[in-house]
Amino acid sequence: MTKEAPERMTLAEIFAPFYEKHASKLVSSYQAQLSLGYWLDFFKEATVSEATEVSEQERFQHWLLVDKKLNPNTAHRVVAIGKTALNWAWKRGYLASVPYILPVKKVTAPPKGRPLEPAEIDVMLSHAKSPHLQNFIYLMIATVARPDAILDLTFAQCDIEKRLIQLNPTGREQTKKHRPTVKMPEHIVPLIEKLKKANKSPYLIHFHGKKISSVKKAWRDTRTSAELDMAVNPYSLRHTMARWLRTQSVPAWEVSAQLGHKQAGMSTTEIYAAYDPAYLSKSVKAIDAFFDQLRVKSV
Repeated sequence: MTKEAPERMTLAEIFAPFYEKHASKLVSSYQAQLSLGYWLDFFKEATVSEATEVSEQERFQHWLLVDKKLNPNTAHRVVAIGKTALNWAWKRGYLASVPYILPVKKVTAPPKGRPLEPAEIDVMLSHAKSPHLQNFIYLMIATVARPDAILDLTFAQCDIEKRLIQLNPTGREQTKKHRPTVKMPEHIVPLIEKLKKANKSPYLIHFHGKKISSVKKAWRDTRTSAELDMAVNPYSLRHTMARWLRTQSVPAWEVSAQLGHKQAGMSTTEIYAAYDPAYLSKSVKAIDAFFDQLRVKSV
C-alpha cells in the first residue's frame, strides 16, 4: 500500500476503513460513529491537510461547543476519536504523516452523587420495597464498586471460602473503568450465602430470576419515599465508602486499589495480589466497621 500525503486524502477516505475495520467492533462503536459524523458534517469533502489546519480546528471546536451545544468533555471525545482515526490510518500505511490535532480542554466534573451518612443509608434501606435494591445497596457498600459491576455480579465471581469477589467476570476485557478483585467483608458473607442457597439466578441482583439492567426507577422511588435530595444516586454509595476509607486511615494506594483506579507500573503480578493475606486488609476491615454503623442489617 502506498502511503498518501495528508493533502491527497479526504477525511471520508480515512474514516470509512477506520470505522469498518476497527471502531465498529468496539463497545463504543455508536459513540465513534456519532463523533466521526460530526467531523464529516463540518468538514464535508475536505482533505486531511485542510481539516487539520489550526484555524480550521478552532472553527470546528467552536461549532461543536456553540452551534451543536456539546459540553467540553463531549467535544473533547469527538475530537479525540477523529485523532485516533488519523493515527490508525498512519500506522496502517494509509497516511504518510499525521498532522497536529488541536485538543479541546476537558472540564473536571464533580463526582456523581453526594456522599451519604450511615443514617441516610438506613433510611434508604428501610424505605426500599424491593429486596433487589436492598441487596444492591449492601453489595455497593461491601465492594465500593461501580453500579454496573454489581448488576453484572454472578455467584461464580464470589469465592466465599477465600473471601474474594472478582468484580470483572472471566472472559470480560478490562476497560478504563477497571474492575478489581476485592476482599469479601464478613458482614456480606451471610447475604451471599443466603442468595446462593435460593439460587433463582446466576446473578446476585435479579428480579424473579432475570438479570436487572438498572436500579434507577427503584432508586428514584425509594429516594422520594425517604425524602432525600436529588443529589443522592447509586454512585453516592461508592463516594460514601471512598470517603469512609480515608477517614479510617486506609492508605491512599489501598483505597485506589479498592476503587479500581489503575496504577502506573501495575503488571501481571496484580493478578495474584488478591491471594496475599495482607491484600486490602485495612480496606475490608474499614468496610466491616461501616456495616457496624448501620441499624438496618443485611440478613
